[in-house]
Amino acid sequence: MYSKLSHLQVIVILFVLVVSASKYLVPQGNCSTCLPNPVAATYPFNVTGTINATTSILLVSLPYARSLLPSRFANSILTHAYTRFNIHPSTYPIIVEATIDHDIRFNNTNVVPDFSSIRVTFPFIDLLGDGYSNFRYTGYIYLSPDNPIAINGSERYGDIVLPAFFDPPDAPYKRTRDGKAISFAVYTDNSTSSGRGYQLPVASTLFWNSPTISPVPLAFYKNVTNQPMFGNNTNVCDNMISFWNTTTSTGAYAPQGIVGQVSVSPPLMPGRRVFRGVHGIRAERAFLENNYLPCERLKGYAGTGHGDSG
Repeated sequence: MYSKLSHLQVIVILFVLVVSASKYLVPQGNCSTCLPNPVAATYPFNVTGTINATTSILLVSLPYARSLLPSRFANSILTHAYTRFNIHPSTYPIIVEATIDHDIRFNNTNVVPDFSSIRVTFPFIDLLGDGYSNFRYTGYIYLSPDNPIAINGSERYGDIVLPAFFDPPDAPYKRTRDGKAISFAVYTDNSTSSGRGYQLPVASTLFWNSPTISPVPLAFYKNVTNQPMFGNNTNVCDNMISFWNTTTSTGAYAPQGIVGQVSVSPPLMPGRRVFRGVHGIRAERAFLENNYLPCERLKGYAGTGHGDSG
């Protein structure tokens, strides 16, 4: 399952050779809330890392969700696949993830600098038309403009990459001044923090800790984050395997329930919208990524195994 080299892994191997020859170490940023990659030694010849994120659910009406999808996918939502997670079939769970990818390794070498992103994704899509294989669609993604590897990787899936600047720049959130909440904001202008003036963020999140992970269980997030992702190029899919049973997401670092608000603007959604009463989780999960696989190969895919895929 993990032995065949993908196109990106071949690129990474070449990159590692260059790194070795030049004795150049890729900087990993200053993410104070990030933990080390716990699976690099287990899978040395795969691209691995961690994703530190807030993952939240925008529960919208099913007709509205269909209006946001490309027309070819509008009627391909597998409603029966998510109703078991306490979600009514007349609604649909749009996923918003504000993330930092951290400690990305191949052959125990850091090969890609840390990078932040925010994306709106649409899970439970019947890409193959078989009525049961779940995929997650991404149309747009905001990425730092100074990470060409991440940008090129997203564009090959047909994602529309939008250059952005993040506050904070090296973490998926920061504490508010009173210390009671966490926030994240995305801007298209790289003005200094003292000179942004009245510029509104193109997307932002504001969350408080919740005593429980609700109204959907943790199994929902495990399921969604293990669904193969695709963009506007439906020939290839991103087999992003999320591990929820490592040191980054268990014990003292177990996922934390959150509740708050999410603000999004075009092109993520038409018009500027602020969603309140949004539930989600704050967690850091390890990942193993198999890039640019034919989507047909992921037919019936169920994640990494018992306890991880939900």
